[in-house]
Amino acid sequence: MPHVEFEIHPGENLLYHATPIRKWYVITWKIFSDAAIAIILSFIIHSLLAGITESALTSVLPAIFAGVLTQILFLGIIPLGITAWAVEDVACTLTGEFILTDQRICIQGSPHAWSQSDTPLEDISSLTWHRDAIFVRNRSSRKIQVHMFSEGKLFAEAYKQYIGRS
Repeated sequence: MPHVEFEIHPGENLLYHATPIRKWYVITWKIFSDAAIAIILSFIIHSLLAGITESALTSVLPAIFAGVLTQILFLGIIPLGITAWAVEDVACTLTGEFILTDQRICIQGSPHAWSQSDTPLEDISSLTWHRDAIFVRNRSSRKIQVHMFSEGKLFAEAYKQYIGRS
């Protein structure tokens, strides 16, 4: 789902608007730290499981095919999946928006870069904050949405202040 710019509805008032920190050094840190994690995690998974996997495949396939299949899996597919996770993590930083209005909460880019949710305030049974995350419980589905962002405490306070006034 493509990123859609937030548009305020007629008669709606913006109460709080937060975006993840998009400074160049934060994004650079995220890229390099995620790349390091991807490399280290790939190495650990390869070290722990490649031998076991190759042995298991050798019982079913010829040794040469088992070796090639193991290398494709542990040096290709698994690192590619870990890298996709890292790219998606950086994309969340670039697309994230957390918006509170007097009618709804609009969240884009959380928990995934392609995620978008528009929750009417009357459908929220509770909104709490704990350790850089907000927890939104909906009345209609009883599901809890969890969104991580550094301004979560301020967002929750703005919500509670508005709900207390209305």
